[in-house]
Amino acid sequence: MVLQRAPQQAVLWGYVDTQNTPIFLTMNNKVYYTMSSSAFADAANGSIWSVTLDAQTDEGPFQVTVTQPLTNGTFESITLNDVLFGDVWICSGQSNMEFSVNRMFNGSIEIENANNYPKVRLFTVADAPAFTPQEELITIGMQWSVASNISVASDYTSAVCWLYGRMIHEGLGGRPIGLIHTSWGGTYIEYWTPPEVLNDCGITE
Repeated sequence: MVLQRAPQQAVLWGYVDTQNTPIFLTMNNKVYYTMSSSAFADAANGSIWSVTLDAQTDEGPFQVTVTQPLTNGTFESITLNDVLFGDVWICSGQSNMEFSVNRMFNGSIEIENANNYPKVRLFTVADAPAFTPQEELITIGMQWSVASNISVASDYTSAVCWLYGRMIHEGLGGRPIGLIHTSWGGTYIEYWTPPEVLNDCGITE
């Protein structure tokens, strides 16, 4: 995983079953405290907690641990390992963005050399329709993955997204790059637009 580096402050969030639940997040020898909020509740997933991290100039890697005290006096924890801070880019569009590395000209060379870029991390949103805006992804095509000749060869890795991210990574002296690929060939821009914006433009269907 790659989170956005300074001067921006990355936000980590998640779900718990109950409202007003204390959450402790530990990273880089600092403990952050928050409570799950009744103002941000999701019927399917429960109450949402959110932590805004300090702006990070060090790229890491870091370990992030989220801990929830349970009513029986024990603790439940989730740990994310090998978290880097760099630049995060969203790669979205239609079929031109969806087109994968394994289908491009000289794609085999890109795939063979992908192991040389472990600070480039890939994530792909799977195609899944919804008729209302979603708080959380319905499905995931590829979980956060280190660039390798396996992950870059996947049908889920966009050629344009990968080439852009690799070149930016090299141009910025090896800065960590997170690439979030979310595209769907042939989709209209209205499907990617918040309903309130469409209403402001007089588009009701």
